Amino acid sequence: MNYYELLGVKQSASEDEIKEAYKKLMKKWHPDINKDKDAVNMSSKINEAKEVLLDSEKRKNYDIYLTEKTKEDYNKYTQRKARESNTNSDTNVNKNVTKWEYLNDWLKYANYSSLRKVLAVIGVMLETFLCFLIKILIIGFSFICNIISYFIQMSFIYVYPIIGIIFLLFIAQCISQGFNKVITDSPEAFTAVISITLIYISSFILPILSKLILSPKVFDILYNKIDIGLFKKCIGYKN
Repeated sequence: MNYYELLGVKQSASEDEIKEAYKKLMKKWHPDINKDKDAVNMSSKINEAKEVLLDSEKRKNYDIYLTEKTKEDYNKYTQRKARESNTNSDTNVNKNVTKWEYLNDWLKYANYSSLRKVLAVIGVMLETFLCFLIKILIIGFSFICNIISYFIQMSFIYVYPIIGIIFLLFIAQCISQGFNKVITDSPEAFTAVISITLIYISSFILPILSKLILSPKVFDILYNKIDIGLFKKCIGYKN
């Protein structure tokens, strides 16, 4: 969480609002009051946030950082060395966290009311269930596509001779009587030929459709766009 989120104030908050939020949090996290093992670290972060946001120059630089300026700006107002990813090494310094790890920290440290946190948890559970349901439907639809394709192709193996005869008779009629006359006099035969052809073609299209549905791109949209997008909405996450 950034300093504004840590204190539970908007980025446009006044100095009085920041001071009030600071006092409220310190009453909760001061090591003399809170014996939690995280109290010292948390109170240090709260003090750091207050120091930056109540200093007009540091706050200005911090706002620049929040709009994705360079890491040097970050070092200027935090007096800390920003962690850097070593692109020449297999070790990635920046640790990726799951949404559940983030939610756990958010519930523990975010300066929001209990009701807001309960609503956030309910929202996260609902969006997680929704994405799980979508995933099941995608996998189920893909499985059905493959089963239908397999069934069609196996069925055609046994009825190839009959289908071949039907096609030959239809072609012979078209040659002897004319295509238009056959369609006019025997529309059922034409419909049957078209239906059989479409069913056979679908046995090749369905597996392709199945692969497209189960593609990494689809699941990237499901998880990174829908799942994480809704998760951010539920907890009021700010980039």
